[in-house]
Amino acid sequence: GRTVQLGPMLDAILSRHNYPEPVARLLAEACVLTVLLGTSLKFEGKFILQTRTDGPVDMLVADFTTPQALRAYARFDADRLQALTDAGETSQQALLGNGVLALTIDQGAHTQRYQGIVQLDGTSLEDAARTYFRQSEQIPTDIKMSVAKLVTPGPGGAREQWRA
Repeated sequence: GRTVQLGPMLDAILSRHNYPEPVARLLAEACVLTVLLGTSLKFEGKFILQTRTDGPVDMLVADFTTPQALRAYARFDADRLQALTDAGETSQQALLGNGVLALTIDQGAHTQRYQGIVQLDGTSLEDAARTYFRQSEQIPTDIKMSVAKLVTPGPGGAREQWRA
């Protein structure tokens, strides 16, 4: 088994961009999945997760460089996102829509990149990762992710921090 916890690193990424909560939550899960898979690399290099979809959140990118550097970005259509939020529909399936999830391993300048691609057809990132491992790697794999915005009371008021 393998576990990861993301605290200040995740909070810094999400706070820097001030994403709406549904987008931040989705990008946080992309970061968790990226770090989970990236820390399993047995070499110095990069693990990159990228989505391209037709949903309001049409692109997610999370880039993990060994041993512990993480960058992430989300692109979204604010009007389409607001319409979903107003309708109370902020599931991953609604936010992402249909498209692809690409998982890329980059071992450096003198090697060829490896990329696996799996469909995102109304599924969550967890489900797509399971499908990838079942179809491409043929490894029995289960993935569970959880992200939350932690609210901590303090003398200067409540502090919000993202954790996974």
